[in-house]
Amino acid sequence: MPGRYQFSLPERPQRDGWFRLGSIDVTTTALLVILNVASMFWYAIDRISQLNLVFVGQLVREGDLWRIVTWPLYAEPTIFTAITLVFFWFVGHQIEDRVGRKRYTILIAAMVVVPAVLVTLLQLDPDKGVDGLNLLALALLVVYALDNPSATAWFGVPIWVFAAVYVGLMILQYIGNNMYEALVMGIAVIVMALGGARQYGMLDDLGFIPRVGSGGSGSASAPKRAKPSRSAKQKGGDVVAGPWAPPAPQHSAIEELELNQLLDKISAGGIDSLSRTEKARLNELSKKLRGR
Repeated sequence: MPGRYQFSLPERPQRDGWFRLGSIDVTTTALLVILNVASMFWYAIDRISQLNLVFVGQLVREGDLWRIVTWPLYAEPTIFTAITLVFFWFVGHQIEDRVGRKRYTILIAAMVVVPAVLVTLLQLDPDKGVDGLNLLALALLVVYALDNPSATAWFGVPIWVFAAVYVGLMILQYIGNNMYEALVMGIAVIVMALGGARQYGMLDDLGFIPRVGSGGSGSASAPKRAKPSRSAKQKGGDVVAGPWAPPAPQHSAIEELELNQLLDKISAGGIDSLSRTEKARLNELSKKLRGR
């Protein structure tokens, strides 16, 4: 039969991007990946001038203030850089979809600027520079792993194990190469990522990280659900349940949990904290639970 064995790819998820570039929703994550790809071409054209993107504390103190912002955009055209971009695309979008594009952008900006300013003020011995997007990817991996402790990757190994190994290797490498400026920078980026994600409703298990404006600790309380009315009277009298009555809406425990998570997020940051995809999912679940 014609078309019986047709193959179709799964539909590409719609994201809450700032704008569209062809069929791509350009989110903050996507924009950083695109800029890093452009940076690799810059490397091939003029490697020397591209080094102006790299963060070096001493050069910042001498007046190269732009390096505080541009260091995640330095990318060398290597297979490791390509793997990092794919990895950052996945992990970055997981968190951006969770907290919303505006909050995610603020989080990324804090992860970039605050550690760079801190390291500049500490006046550590200069080294050959700080890793670019790879450092942000590592910090986001730590956030994702701690927010999803039961998530697994290859061979069923928990993702938090990969994150721990990754962080451990970074520390050993920086210490072995006497790159203490990069070491402090890396730790500061991870700390900023954890603190910021906690403020945006993630990392509920990390109670030792305070949440500003929520009593200092704990997660935001879920909004109160409206209780169903006990009055079921109509003009013809009481409504009597029976086989002729429409069936109660069926929903799974997973859908109920998903709805509660979306409501908790609204409680913590308002309806604008939801991405476009999350708003559509909330509307879909609400209609299903009402039996429409």
